[in-house]
Formats: sequence, C-alpha cells, structure tokens
Amino acid sequence: MFDFNGGKLYHVFETESEGRDLRYIDKFLSDEAKEAFTKGVGILKVDGECSAIHKEDEKWKFYVRRDNFKGQGKILPLPEGKQLDTYDQGGKPHHYRFLYLSPEFTTGKGHRKSDVGKEIYACIAKGVEEGNLPNPSDSDAPEWITCELVGTKHQTNMDGVPCEHALVPHYYPFLPHVQVTSFEHFVDMAKTVCIEGVVFQHPTTRTRFKLRFNMMEQNMWSTTKKPQDAGVTDIRPRVLTPNGLLKWTDGEWVNLDS
Repeated sequence: MFDFNGGKLYHVFETESEGRDLRYIDKFLSDEAKEAFTKGVGILKVDGECSAIHKEDEKWKFYVRRDNFKGQGKILPLPEGKQLDTYDQGGKPHHYRFLYLSPEFTTGKGHRKSDVGKEIYACIAKGVEEGNLPNPSDSDAPEWITCELVGTKHQTNMDGVPCEHALVPHYYPFLPHVQVTSFEHFVDMAKTVCIEGVVFQHPTTRTRFKLRFNMMEQNMWSTTKKPQDAGVTDIRPRVLTPNGLLKWTDGEWVNLDS
C-alpha cells in the first residue's frame, strides 16, 4: 500500500522517435515490464508534481522532488532499494532528490502571493484528522508516503482540482485502478479516454512502469483543451485539500468530509 513511488519510471513499451516526439511501439521494454503489465495492477497516472510526506519525530514533513538539484536546502535522498537513484532512458541520465518545504514557504508577491506551505500542511493535517492519512505518531505509520502535488498552481491542472494546492497520495483509493489488457487496447483507449496515463506495478519486484497516453499519435489527452470539464472523463483521483477529501461524482467535485 505504501510502496515508495517517487522516482522516475521506465516505460512499459519500447519507444521510437517521430520528429521531436517519442512514440510507443508494440514491443515490451523488458521481461519485467511485460510481467508488470500482464500480471500487475494498473493505477491512474496523475498530472502534477512528484512530492512526498516523510515521518520525522512523529510528524509529517513535506518534500518536493527536484531533478538534478544543485541549490542549497535540506535534501533527503531516495530510500535505498526503492527506485533507481539515477534515471537514464534515451541517453539523458539525471538524478533526483527530495527538497524540504516548510509550512511558511510562499511563492509570488502581492496579489500573486500563494501560501504553498500553509495549504499543503493543512491538506496533511485534515487528512490525518479525517482518517484519510495515517497518523505519524502511530507505530505502524510508514516512513514515506509519496504523492502528486496538484491544483491550479501546478502543471496544467488537467483534472480541474478547485484549489491552488492539494495532494494525491500514490495508492488506492486515491488513485483508481485502470485496466489495460493489450497494446491494441491501449491504442484504442488513447483515442477515447482522457487521462495522462497508467502506472503498472510488478507483483513481486514492486518495480513500476508507465504508459503515457500522449505518446500515441492519436490521443485524446493532447487534443482536448479542457479535459477537466464535466463529461470529458470520470477517471480522476481522490484529492486531499485543506477542507477535506474530494471525489469526482456525477460530473463535479464532492467533498466527502463536509
């Protein structure tokens, strides 16, 4: 349930260049990738920024992933043996670490100021209060819970999350299961299902592999201007916000904790 999921992921299928784009071809990247796809469980891949909460002195501390980070700041290395420390696919190796973000952290100035840290820690506190996140003081609470940082201030907010900063932990039921049975099925899904992708976890090694829908020539993700609108897709995550847990229901976000 709480497997670490904060590293870069390799693709399920091999890729080839098409101009500036990479496209999938009907060939598994490896035997392990094939077993993850055919025997593992697929979960939704969310459009956002990779982050994590880490248990320290019986409290949750928040970290954001930074690729090839060279600045100053408290850096927490990836848990050994959980994901590759250095990612190299397509001849572009890079490393990544997790950078601490305090409750006082803000971005912007004046009317553009955004209380990033305050809102994120409020998401975490509300999640613990409502029983949607483990209490860090409990003896069986995990050391790490990796998340996706989402909202109007992060990436393109393709799911239409109605707040600036929110969290999607990387496990079910926050991430719904998505079934893809074959390469041909994936080709058809990309044309009609508007999601970023699917992540498959190997049932024994626990290694994850990804499918990105926008890496197919014909895909709804790239052509739909506002996939966050009602009626485009019902495959969406559950989202931890400062005001409670949101679930997409009947074409709108519903607060399950209100």
